[in-house]
Amino acid sequence: MNIVLQTAEILIVEKASGWLTTPARTTDDPRPVLGRELQAHLGMQIYPVHRLDFEVSGLTLWAKTPLAHTRAQLWFEHGVVGKLYEGLSRPGVGEPPLDWQEWKSRLVRGKRRSFAASHGKDAVTRARVIAQEDGYWRWQLVPVTGRPHQLRVEMAAHGCPLIGDTLYGGESARPDWIALRAVELSFSRVPEAERFGLPEVVATSSLSL
Repeated sequence: MNIVLQTAEILIVEKASGWLTTPARTTDDPRPVLGRELQAHLGMQIYPVHRLDFEVSGLTLWAKTPLAHTRAQLWFEHGVVGKLYEGLSRPGVGEPPLDWQEWKSRLVRGKRRSFAASHGKDAVTRARVIAQEDGYWRWQLVPVTGRPHQLRVEMAAHGCPLIGDTLYGGESARPDWIALRAVELSFSRVPEAERFGLPEVVATSSLSL
């Protein structure tokens, strides 16, 4: 558990892959839970503002008070928090998209997977390749909307499933891990007076294999 930043009302904590952000729906799930460990470490009630999939690593945002929780959730609902991810895939067909691409779809969340369908909710993703290294493409990914599994679905739909993401056609890698990491949260569009002392940008280390 790595607390990246802490103010009087807000925590930004790095989640490792192979950890749940919050408890699963079934009480007998044995997987480790970041929220529980964080509460025990701090000795206080905390509130998750946004979550990462079990296999995904990177920055998560937590509130220490109900007021901060309510306001921070509105930031995400209104799309004013910028989220930047890094991902790794095998090379796709043709030249890598070095300029920003905008991908649009309509996504539905099923029991295990999300999928595109005409009755789904609008999903918008920005993506580009920033490096070609050791037989991989390194991507920057921005989920403009926040649909479940959005980045994972879009990468697979565009012929570049994430390494380790066998649910969406990616090649197998180490257990409980996929090559997707939340590396940056941007609060520049949140008015400074309403930001609970957060800086404009909080970043963590890049994705590694």
